[in-house]
Amino acid sequence: MAIQDGFYDPTHQVIYNQLGITNQDELREAEGALSIPAMLRVVLGVVDIPGQFDAAHIKQIHRELFKDVYDWAGQTRAHGPNGPFQGQKPTYVLNPKGDLMRYGPYEQLDQRLDAIGAQLQLENNLRGLSPAQFAQRAAYYFDQYNHTHAFREGNGRTIQTVMAVLGRQAGYEVELVPAAAAQLNNVRDLAIIRPYGPLQPEKNLEALALLLSTAIKPIPGAEAEKLRDPSQARPLAAPTPDMQRMEAQRILQASAYVIGGALRDIDRGDTTRGNQLLQQMSQVLNGQATATEQGGSIQQAALEVSKHPVLKQEAPLVLHAVALAQSVQQLVKLEQSAQIQSQDEAKVTATIKQKSSALKPRGPKL
Repeated sequence: MAIQDGFYDPTHQVIYNQLGITNQDELREAEGALSIPAMLRVVLGVVDIPGQFDAAHIKQIHRELFKDVYDWAGQTRAHGPNGPFQGQKPTYVLNPKGDLMRYGPYEQLDQRLDAIGAQLQLENNLRGLSPAQFAQRAAYYFDQYNHTHAFREGNGRTIQTVMAVLGRQAGYEVELVPAAAAQLNNVRDLAIIRPYGPLQPEKNLEALALLLSTAIKPIPGAEAEKLRDPSQARPLAAPTPDMQRMEAQRILQASAYVIGGALRDIDRGDTTRGNQLLQQMSQVLNGQATATEQGGSIQQAALEVSKHPVLKQEAPLVLHAVALAQSVQQLVKLEQSAQIQSQDEAKVTATIKQKSSALKPRGPKL
């Protein structure tokens, strides 16, 4: 099946650009020549782009970096010249045959960026952390932005710019030396494919956190030292409900493809049930159905694979089956909590209206 790509000019077989370039290698070279100086201007504060690391802020940064290359700079991959882009990208960091990286659905990009920015605000934009703590949390957010993958092109430079700006607000300079920068693609890909399995997110981020730790240097001066003071730290007891939902959806997406393939193996090449599982996953992911509605069927598929007399011997496969079932359970729990909260808010609103109505002055009796 062809990958939907509304940013690709089929006539010239290159991404739409405002430079008139029709060769992909030339476009990549021109993009670097124009975007890297712009990136430095933002990182050094020559161009100040205030914001809260949410959708509006991230899109402004992307536009500043790529406005001289693409007319669509600052627009997410949901809004291409000829439609959206929901692609996938192979990585060969572990597997010579390639592993497929799948990103967040384009329908949810603004929502996801806003959720990331909102949680960063709760963490006081990572102020008050030691270098090691900052590297660990920066790796977490780097991965969240990367999995969201908001743009058709330029995600890497945009996220690096975001990390540098975030670091400056937390009292740190974040700059990868050339040797480390060359490794960035590998470690960020590792974080996406999660080689330690879907249930060990911190373990999967170790390589990225280690690389970022080499890029972090405390900014000298009293002002920066105050930003790093532990009293500024706002550690979270748990991710926000929106971030929990994103994580559960991410596991649902990754593990459903694995379990769907296992179902095809069980059915001797018949793709019917495997495709049905992927369709159910897609409906939940894109809001066409709830996890409550589709969860039972998805969990049944996971259970069948985990109990299969042959497949249950494959530990990675069983881990994905467990992760798939748990992701559905988490999404159902979050749906129920949101429903209760919505009902409570409706009751409060109704009570306020009733009290307001009772307090309205009445006219004199005639």
